[in-house]
Amino acid sequence: MYVVLAILMVVVVLASVILNIMMNQSRHTRHQVSRIKAYYAGQACMVYTLEMLRTKAWVPNAASGAVKYACMGTCVGVTPSYTIPVDPEIPYNVRVTINPLGSGISGTTKLDILTEYAYTGPTQ
Repeated sequence: MYVVLAILMVVVVLASVILNIMMNQSRHTRHQVSRIKAYYAGQACMVYTLEMLRTKAWVPNAASGAVKYACMGTCVGVTPSYTIPVDPEIPYNVRVTINPLGSGISGTTKLDILTEYAYTGPTQ
């Protein structure tokens, strides 16, 4: 009887350890997926901004120090000059800072991309 109880206790402890490891891995995987989606949302908005600048639909400021902002979603703390169309598949706010002409390499326009995301998955 004691042997059966001891084996049962060992099995229960091992099962709980394995379950805990699986839950932590699942949480980590969801966080990684959220982070990767935010990264590619920033990439997509950068490509969209480059296309708008290339086709001259958007024009950066020529004045030194004067930046323009392009936003997808809510642009916190700044007033957007341009709006990036919202994609329902991308649940993140993305802000593109379009710096003045000549601020980048060899007189180009420098772009800064900020993707705001927070992991909101279950904690336990």
